[in-house]
Amino acid sequence: MTGSILKQAEEVITLTANEICQACSGDLRAGAAASAVESVSTDTRGDLTSCLFIALKGENFDGGDFAEEALASGAMGVLAERDAAERLAVLVAGANGNTPVVIAVDDSGEALKDIAALVASRSGATVVAITGSTGKTSTKDILAALLKGHVDVVSSRASFNNEVGVPLTLLDATQDTDVIVVEMGMQAQGEIAELCRIASPEVAIITNIGPAHLQYAGSLENIARGKAEIAQGLPPGGKLVAPYGEKLLEPHLAGLDVETVTFGFDEAADIYPVFHEHMDDGRLHCVVSCCGRDLEFVFNFAAHHHLQNAMAAIGAYYQLGLPLEDIPEAVAGINLSSLRGELIDLDNGVTLLNDCYNANPLSMRSSLEYLASVGTGRRTVAVLGDMGELGPQALDYHRQVGRDVLELGIDCLIAVGEQSRGYLEGAAEDILYGEGAGEKDGDKYGESFGDNYYFAERDEALRGVPGLIRPGDVVLVKASRFMRLEQLSNILIEAGSGDIPPDAAAKADGLPEVSPGDSPEGEPARED
Repeated sequence: MTGSILKQAEEVITLTANEICQACSGDLRAGAAASAVESVSTDTRGDLTSCLFIALKGENFDGGDFAEEALASGAMGVLAERDAAERLAVLVAGANGNTPVVIAVDDSGEALKDIAALVASRSGATVVAITGSTGKTSTKDILAALLKGHVDVVSSRASFNNEVGVPLTLLDATQDTDVIVVEMGMQAQGEIAELCRIASPEVAIITNIGPAHLQYAGSLENIARGKAEIAQGLPPGGKLVAPYGEKLLEPHLAGLDVETVTFGFDEAADIYPVFHEHMDDGRLHCVVSCCGRDLEFVFNFAAHHHLQNAMAAIGAYYQLGLPLEDIPEAVAGINLSSLRGELIDLDNGVTLLNDCYNANPLSMRSSLEYLASVGTGRRTVAVLGDMGELGPQALDYHRQVGRDVLELGIDCLIAVGEQSRGYLEGAAEDILYGEGAGEKDGDKYGESFGDNYYFAERDEALRGVPGLIRPGDVVLVKASRFMRLEQLSNILIEAGSGDIPPDAAAKADGLPEVSPGDSPEGEPARED
């Protein structure tokens, strides 16, 4: 990905190759120290004209292998780890004309962070940082929409929330940027503290605490401790927006010199809904109390958890000192990132709730509640894939989601993936273990358990699930990112306008991933 380094027409701020070397303890191995660097890129697939290519290195890739390709594509230079940089310096030594810049560093990932930290410190923009077990990207989308009418705002693309994504977001700032909104994800303690070191936020949001990445964090208490690092990373007098009544956070926030605004569904919160209802057109009509002032909104979404995300965003907007009376008009510009609760009406009468970007027990419950609320009077179908990174209690968490399905009265559960059998154990124990349980309905529909179905493999589900959907159904598709169930959503959307094409599953397999994985370009995003 590419990020613009802060620059001004009047030459107020410019970074040179020498300044970059100083920022990241690099050595200039080729090129001129005074060479101006206007942008950086970690991705050889984009436009590299005049960019400094930063060759990231990971367990399964080495961006240094792409250094020559970057120069051939127009990059003005390369920053790479020492072995690759030394090889490249020898190659460009005899270059005709201007010699490309080659900078050698010990760790290219650390160098990217150091460069971004330098840019952030010079920009003068206020940084708002968002973390939480769920809802970071949606909260970011909502806050960015609220801010756009008042300030020049830069916000993270997609879910750029880790030690690559956050620096790239900071590098998107220009001389006119007033506010930078970044997401901060975590798998282990210390990661958010490091992201705060890079970004130096003045305002922070914690959306919630839930069982995400338990495989790495170990416990909910550790997750809360890690998420609280965002508050601890604020300067004295910084501003925090936090969920009301979250006991797990309390010991980690106590004694901090920060100004805190709380949000939640309890009237004791600083920000809470006085009234809210789903409208027939899929929007949400509500009155929200914000620090004693009632504001009426019509949001272009209706999910319960998005209302909570909206209240968190309103809290940050309030903490920035912007006029509350302008929020009702600004909400019309809210557009949530794809695959996060999109409500799509298909021509065949099916309503698709496309919420398959990620999943953990907290977000599963919220999406199932939304499915139940919008599906009143219609057949509701929950197509649920595996939830990842839940550690030793993974099966128990899947069973609890199954019990949620049963409690909410969802008509049909379709489980996809190895762990997802736990959904059936929670939702239909009497059917699962009763007479005739698990009968094969040919190869077309996987295993059937009464009105519920199980597909061990995603590809089986791509072929079989469309045949289980009836006109008029309301269908939720949700799973962790690695399940790639957006491919099923695309098949259902295509089927909604006619017959399912015979090669639909094959076509879905060719769809691109929404967030980059472990590639030569690095990993701008984590799932949570």
